[in-house]
Amino acid sequence: MSTAPVPMTKADQATEEGLERLVPPRNSATLVAETTAWWALDISAARSTIAAIARGDGPVHWVEALLAGVTIADIDDNNLHFLGRAGGRARMIGQPFTAYCPPESWQIGAEFILAAVANHPPGAPRSRAITSIAFRDGWAEVSTDEAHPDIVFIAVGGTVADDRSFWSVRASEERYRTLIHHLPGALLQVDSRPMTAIFDKLRQDGVRDIGVYLDAHPDLVGHSRGIVQVTDANRDALKLFGADRVEDLIGPVNFLFAASVDTAKRVITAHFAEQRTHAETTKIYTFDGRLRDVEMAVTYPTPPERVDVTLISLIDITDRLRTEAQLRQLQADYTRATRISMLGELATSIAHEVNQPLSAIVTNAETSLRWLSRAEPNLPKVHQLTTRIVDSARHASEIVQRIRSMAARRPPERIELDLNEVVEEALQFVRHEIESRSIKLSVRSGRRLPLVLADRVQLQQVIVNLLLNGVQAQSGQEGLIDVSTLAALDGTVQLTIHDGGPGIANENLGRVFGSFFSTKDDGIGIGLAICQSIITAHGGTIVAANHPNGGAIFRFALPASGKK
Repeated sequence: MSTAPVPMTKADQATEEGLERLVPPRNSATLVAETTAWWALDISAARSTIAAIARGDGPVHWVEALLAGVTIADIDDNNLHFLGRAGGRARMIGQPFTAYCPPESWQIGAEFILAAVANHPPGAPRSRAITSIAFRDGWAEVSTDEAHPDIVFIAVGGTVADDRSFWSVRASEERYRTLIHHLPGALLQVDSRPMTAIFDKLRQDGVRDIGVYLDAHPDLVGHSRGIVQVTDANRDALKLFGADRVEDLIGPVNFLFAASVDTAKRVITAHFAEQRTHAETTKIYTFDGRLRDVEMAVTYPTPPERVDVTLISLIDITDRLRTEAQLRQLQADYTRATRISMLGELATSIAHEVNQPLSAIVTNAETSLRWLSRAEPNLPKVHQLTTRIVDSARHASEIVQRIRSMAARRPPERIELDLNEVVEEALQFVRHEIESRSIKLSVRSGRRLPLVLADRVQLQQVIVNLLLNGVQAQSGQEGLIDVSTLAALDGTVQLTIHDGGPGIANENLGRVFGSFFSTKDDGIGIGLAICQSIITAHGGTIVAANHPNGGAIFRFALPASGKK
């Protein structure tokens, strides 16, 4: 079975005729900073298409039609490095130009061929600046040679930006793009290079603290939101913002900071300070107007990384924050219910506490009336008694206010407190319980305690609960409660309560702060669990142990606020 002979290409003819290579081996040994890569293209099969295009009756898709008749006659070593695949030069020669030229360069190649072969359109440029993966400040030019009328030479050059081959770069970028688009979480690729020139100018002008500068020139924040561009986004970013296409997110980053201008300011500040990353919790608006809470992390490029790629990751935490708020509310309700239950246990003490000023008011009022009923009223004495009545009334009011504060539904309010003062206030609730059971109370207050940042009512609740536990542990017997405060060497402020009861069974030491654990028949086991949650929420710790001389010890430690 015979086969038709394969038509000989111009390159084959040149080889058979012993002619020199069509393209000189420029920079063939090594790549240098300024590099030129050459094509020699055989356009003999495209002549009719070129003529039709020049006459104005060429095909609609003229670029593809013209290049369909263009093959590779020769290449130089640099072009082989950048665009050659496995098999080298021999495999490329005779192949279609489009098999090796990147599709984004087809239009330029076709226009160059028309200009060189048919001067179409008249006076068409034979050189131009180009954007290339391989070259920075790239350029391209076309020329012909009378000795080879069907050969068009195209040279591409510039400063080498990436000396990997086009195919390895393209494969690398495709792997990167695939990874970005399938990573969990919203990711935006941003080109923040326009800020570089602005930062350089500010530094030249002596600006060192850009935060202060932005306060004085807030228009720069708005300007930056317009010139910094989103260049790519993954599918989770589309879902987060409610966009249909990636193109909806491409463009200025203005939409990203519409809900929080201060976030844009902090991102600029971190970039100016040449930080590697910046992270914060902020808010964004979706395209349909919803306000979402997000954790934003910005990763800035550093040389030799691609300086046009700043990555912004966004994690939607709206539902998580809502759930946390609900949990905090449940805990607040739970804590308040415990306080009310505790106040119920103190009903007798509260009644006794309130009864004292009320009895004093009655006694002083009756005595005052007797002095007034005399023939000659003793007004100085009445004045003295009336003053006592006012003082007793205020005392009663303070007791009621203290009880109302303990039972009220209110958000926690952390202020700087003196732990000794809070201990004294808490003792007012339980002093009658202690005295009525003949329990000896010892209070040793540490001197010059640092202040603690805490909620007064919650801290009172912890102390009252621990005191009540100590009182109830000594039911039916004379005992003791020792309360002491001190400033520890580790920077914390500590409270210790030691009771004279039987102590805590060893098997229960690790369980006393567990929810619903109680050694009392009528106990529901939430008091100590609430104490632990309150102290932990304040950044402190609470422990329970047995004293070597008997009884239980409860100790909590809170971080000092830094002031005394």
